[in-house]
Formats: sequence, C-alpha cells, structure tokens
Amino acid sequence: MMKSLYISFAVVTGFAGMSASAQDSSKKTIEITSSFKPVLRNAAKINFNATPPSQDTTRPRLVYTIPAQNVIPGLAPVSLKPLALVPDSNAGWRNSNYVKLGYGNLSTPYAEAGISVPLGSSNLNVLFDHVSSNGKIKYQDYAETNAKGYLYTPLSDKVQLQASLGLSSDRYNQYGYDQTLYNFSKEDVRRNYTTIAGEIGIRNPVPTEYGISYNPRLNIDVFSDNYGNNESNARLRVPIEKFIGKTFGFRMGLDADLTRYSPETGSTISNNLFQVPVSLVFRTPNVKVNGGVIPSWDNGAFKLLPNILIDVPLVGEKWILQGGWLSYFNKGSYQRLAGINPYMAPPTALKNTRMIERYVGFKGTILDHFSYNAKVGYAEFRNVPLFLNDAASGKSFEITFEESLKAIQLQGEFGFVQAEKFSLSARFNYYKFNSQRTEDRAWSLIPLEFSTNLRWNLLKDLWVTGDLFIWDGPLYKTKSGNTGRSPGAVDMNAGLEFKVTRNIFLWTQFNNLFNSKYQRWNQYDNYGFNMLIGGLYRF
Repeated sequence: MMKSLYISFAVVTGFAGMSASAQDSSKKTIEITSSFKPVLRNAAKINFNATPPSQDTTRPRLVYTIPAQNVIPGLAPVSLKPLALVPDSNAGWRNSNYVKLGYGNLSTPYAEAGISVPLGSSNLNVLFDHVSSNGKIKYQDYAETNAKGYLYTPLSDKVQLQASLGLSSDRYNQYGYDQTLYNFSKEDVRRNYTTIAGEIGIRNPVPTEYGISYNPRLNIDVFSDNYGNNESNARLRVPIEKFIGKTFGFRMGLDADLTRYSPETGSTISNNLFQVPVSLVFRTPNVKVNGGVIPSWDNGAFKLLPNILIDVPLVGEKWILQGGWLSYFNKGSYQRLAGINPYMAPPTALKNTRMIERYVGFKGTILDHFSYNAKVGYAEFRNVPLFLNDAASGKSFEITFEESLKAIQLQGEFGFVQAEKFSLSARFNYYKFNSQRTEDRAWSLIPLEFSTNLRWNLLKDLWVTGDLFIWDGPLYKTKSGNTGRSPGAVDMNAGLEFKVTRNIFLWTQFNNLFNSKYQRWNQYDNYGFNMLIGGLYRF
C-alpha cells in the first residue's frame, strides 16, 4: 500500500509539473500495475512413509511336535469291540451297509453282514457273521455264529449313551484222539458254547467345566455249554480322569469283576476281583510319567500292584526311551478259558492270573510313516492256566494252575502306513520261561511268535492282503506222563479283492498256502490248505 501511495503521488506531481511548465510540449505516460494475492504458508505435515526394515535372509526353523502313534504290545490278547460310528445328521450315508458271502473247499460257507440304521440323532449298528468247515479227519468240523447290535444315542450335548447286546454260538468237536483205538459218537466229542453278552455305559466326550472326564460301563455275560455248566459274569468299571492344564493329571476308578460258575456236578464256585486304580500323570515335552498303584482284592486276598510308565523323548518323536513296571490281572472264568482252548474239559476250579512286567526299550516314529516299539523285560506270572491232555484218550484237556512262573521277555513291533494305499505291520514276541514251582515246564505256552499283516491297494480297484504266522511249538504233557514238544509252524495267507461295479466286489482268500502240518494243541492237526471265494455288496 505504501508503494502504491508513492506511485500515485509521483503521478499527481508529474501532472502538476506538466501543467505548470508551458514550455514542455511532450507527453509521457507511465502505467504501473501491481496485483497482490495473499496465500497461507504451507503447514508442516507428518511423514507417513516409514523406512522399511532390512531384509532378513535367515531361514526360520519350524518345530512341530506330533505324538507317535505307537501300540504297546500286551502279554495277552484282548477282545476287539468295534464302536458305533456317529453319523452326520445333515448328510446321508453312502454304502454304509454291506453283505459278504462266500464258500470254500472244506464245505466252508461264509456269511457276514453289517447294517446301520439312523434313528434321528441316534444310530443302531447290527453285525452278523457265520463260518463253518468240515475237515478230512472224522469230527474235524466247527462252526461259529455271532450277532451283535450297537446303539449310540446322545442324552444331551455333553453326555452320550452307548449300549450293545450280542449272542454267539460256537460248536467244536474233540477229534484229537487215536481213531484206530477209540470209537466215540458225535455226542461224546461235541463241545457247544453259547454266550449272551450285554453292555451299557455313558461318557462325556468333552470334559466338564472342572476338567473331569468319566466313562462308567457295565458288562453282563451269561455263558453255558451243552453239558449243563453255566456261568454268569458281571463287570462294572468306573474310570474318572481330571487334568489341570496339560501338564498334571489325576486318574482313579473302580473295577469290580464278579463271576459265578455253576458246574453240572458239584458246588457253585465264586471268583470275585475288586480293584481301585489310582495314578498321577505328569506330561512335559521332555518327559511323560504315569505313576500309581492298584489296590486289589483277589477273592479277599489283598494285593498292592504297581503301575508305572515313563517315556523320555531323546530325539523328538524319533527315539523315545520307555520304561515300565506294570501289574494287572487276567480274570479266570470258564468263558475266558474256553476261548483259549475250546477242547478243554469243564474246569473244576477258577483262579485269576496275576501278571507283573518290568521292561525298558525304545519306540518312536520315523519319516511320518514308520513306527516301531521294542523292549526287553522280565515277567512274572501267578496262577497261570496250563492245559494237559487227559489220561484216557487225550482228546480233552484238563487245567492245572502254575503257582509261579518267570520269563525273560523280548517284544518288538513295527508298522509302515502310507495313507490308505499301503500298510504293513509285524510283531515279535519271545519268552524264555524258567523258575516253575508247580510244574516242571510251561506246558502249552507258545515261547516264540512272529506275525505280519499286509494290505496293499495295488491298483485303483484292486486290493491285496497277506498274513504270515511263525511260531515255535509249545511243550506238551499228557496225564499219563508223556512229554514232548509240538513242531513249529509256518502259516501264510493271501487274499484279493477287486471292484466289479460301484457296489459289487469279488474276493478270494487262500489260507495255509504252504499246506503246513502243525498242531497248536497236542493231538489236534490243523486243516491244511483251504480257500474261499465270494462276493460283497455295499448299499
């Protein structure tokens, strides 16, 4: 503004000078233009472009802890009890039912069926199977028939009910005698066993708000033979488990096993076993310990059994050092003994077998497909049932109980599984028996067993199966005093199954490919080579 005033003043004075001077005739014009546009100063702003971090070229090391799926071999076989499959109520089942039929060269009809019936949120499964054969020796025939139903139903979102009811009928003949010296009728050698078994239990699949899991079960079995011998077995198991986080846990329970055996002649025999297992669990990445005791009352006689398991990972899941001091009972019942040796005579006494096992070894999983378990130990047995041929023809077996038996034990197990395409498993079991008290030797017990199982999806719709069994023959003794050892055995089976249509399969099974002659029980020859062929329909 001051600059404009000065310029205006100069212009005015100039005009005045021009008018005052008459002698100057020239004209001069000065035009000055000035524009002013006020603007604000740029404000300071925050710079949001951060400096990127320097590139990290180091390779991260990711460690995953996957528990090994190992199976610890036991000293005695246990029964397999399939569980009911829980279906998805939002999707229909496909090929959940099947019928499998076949026939073999030893007049062997074979039938098997499985039916699943969805009942709303519940499910009912029914399984049936039958097989029978007639050998080349007189009375060398048998038949087994089983039918069982499984019911699963949720009582609530947190409690499930499981129940089952089954019926089985097994028929054998005591054909193991010199048929040139004896002439028995079919009624003299027949051994028929009938079992009615039921089970009911509840479980909570998800622990309660206090971290408690439970699964009480009640089993009731009624067992009888064709000579008027009857037995009833009832077993109640109430296991309870509570974990505090993932490190500490506590387990306890009640196991009551009651047996009442009524022979055809003689007084009733009771055999009762009560156990209260208690243990503490400690789990860390470096060690896993399950230590406890099992107070037991064997027909009133108190025994305190140790129950200790220790796993120490040495190289992740590849090498795990394991050790244990285990004790448990095998219940003595007519039903269990007949399942071991169906040619036995009805027992005159029942005793529970107490097992004590101390072992060390290694187990682990390698390359995600191969698992192994190997251990060496020292085992003790109390009241082991041994089977001796009777003093007459030898066709029947009488039971004697070995008071004390010890053995050096070697066990091994490995498995290779590749999805559902290929699976191979093998098991090795060796006992060096010693220190008998009642008997001179461990009669009828197999000292060495080796078995393998193969299932291979060779082509898209072709499956190959195979089994190999090798064992050393057991020692035998007759009531007349004769002793010896049965020859060893090598038995190999093979099978094929292939798909014909979407729902129809054809299968064949070959047993004892080498036609090996051996005796699991003294004087009882095996069948030799036999085969079956049949079909399977899924719907």
